[in-house]
Amino acid sequence: MESDSVRSSGEFTVVDMWVEGKLRCVSVSRDAIEGFLRLTPDHAAALTDDDRREFVRTHLGQIVAAAKAVLQSTNPASDNIIIGSAPAGAPPREEAAGDRRRGSDRRKGDRRKTNRPVARERRSGGDRRKT
Repeated sequence: MESDSVRSSGEFTVVDMWVEGKLRCVSVSRDAIEGFLRLTPDHAAALTDDDRREFVRTHLGQIVAAAKAVLQSTNPASDNIIIGSAPAGAPPREEAAGDRRRGSDRRKGDRRKTNRPVARERRSGGDRRKT
């Protein structure tokens, strides 16, 4: 993608792309990026225009999927698509990543135990024991 294809405009990062067979202007809000990344308020305040443009460049697949969802729920003939804020209620990503590792790591500790017997190797060609 060309460097001038993704640009910042106020609180939005704008990209022109083909969505559902038509060239459309997709605007991704700052809130949507912050919500997707689950940034804490101090990290969200530090997010620059360059960071937002880089996010859009590296997450085009998710942006196309979100744009398609917006088109289905609104006007499918629209030339302009606005991807607004992400749903609230998710914990910030830094906190969620820290919580994941607080419990015991199964790879280092207990292994999963099952009640199934261990399969034994069968010999081919029938039983070779002499009687």
